[in-house]
Amino acid sequence: MAKILVVDDNYEMLETLERIFSFYQFEVITAENGKIAIERAEKENPDVILLDAYMPVMDGFEACQKLKADKKTREIPIVFLTAKYIETEKKIAGLELGADDYLLKPFNSKELVTRIKLILKKTEMMRALQNENANLSLTHDQIMKELEALQNEKRNLERNSFIDSLTGLYNRKYFDTRLREEFLRAKRYGNSVSLLLTDVDEFHKINESLGYQIGDYILMKMANVILTNTRTTDVVARIKEEKYAVILPETDEEGGFVEGERIRRALQESDYIEDNLIGLDNLKRRRKNEHKKMTVSVGLATYPAKGRMESETELYEAALQSLAYAKKNGKNITVAASKVRE
Repeated sequence: MAKILVVDDNYEMLETLERIFSFYQFEVITAENGKIAIERAEKENPDVILLDAYMPVMDGFEACQKLKADKKTREIPIVFLTAKYIETEKKIAGLELGADDYLLKPFNSKELVTRIKLILKKTEMMRALQNENANLSLTHDQIMKELEALQNEKRNLERNSFIDSLTGLYNRKYFDTRLREEFLRAKRYGNSVSLLLTDVDEFHKINESLGYQIGDYILMKMANVILTNTRTTDVVARIKEEKYAVILPETDEEGGFVEGERIRRALQESDYIEDNLIGLDNLKRRRKNEHKKMTVSVGLATYPAKGRMESETELYEAALQSLAYAKKNGKNITVAASKVRE
């Protein structure tokens, strides 16, 4: 039974949420403000926290910041549920603090529970991935062993035509199929679908300075960062050497931009070359610090768009144009197709 901590200063809302989640077989803990929420999170170690943003004593933003700063609670997924702070800037601020989602009141109870369950499922998957990645070595010799093991498994992975053999993400073939499916679904039901294309800035310098093996290692780590910062419903694929794609079902341009920025910033803030990486010559040792931090450019396109868009190919081309615009205009930015058309 999953344990949820529900935080809201409105007692009627708190009781309503407690009844809803109890009905769906959650163990429910409640708190009236952010301060009490922090105390109960440390004591009860819930699986997920549903947090109101606007509260007395300590609001949700401050509580989220403190929870994410504490080793005991920072891994607990947090979902904002608010009726006050509905502006896009507030949503971005909440996500930048580390929240997994930002929802608005009023809400549909079944949809709310489904979103919470999806986040719990994603968290479980990511913990398994983190445990697996913990076995990746930080030394050159161990990295070589990991890469050798991947090569040994390559034939088996290639039998599955949907998997990229290096990163374990979906490959270009599967991406093309899913993009067409999601585009047709959006077109049929009148929904939105967004596509993000990311390109690692100056990636060729990695291979030139440190070699292709270290380059592959960095691509694997980047794949993990992207997967960690996407939703369960999103489709993440590696479509070219240093290019990744994320399909965002039922997401308009504004939501797609928020997700694109979240991914871009997470990639920028991650370390890719650890200080104790050994096995490199002196020249490479000096160069590795140049690549500890890396950036990506992100192109975004959304259906429906201004003007006619009749196929997933047009959606992909629009995202490519946005990506090219981002690369041309300074890199390390997210650009939406609407900006390119201006």
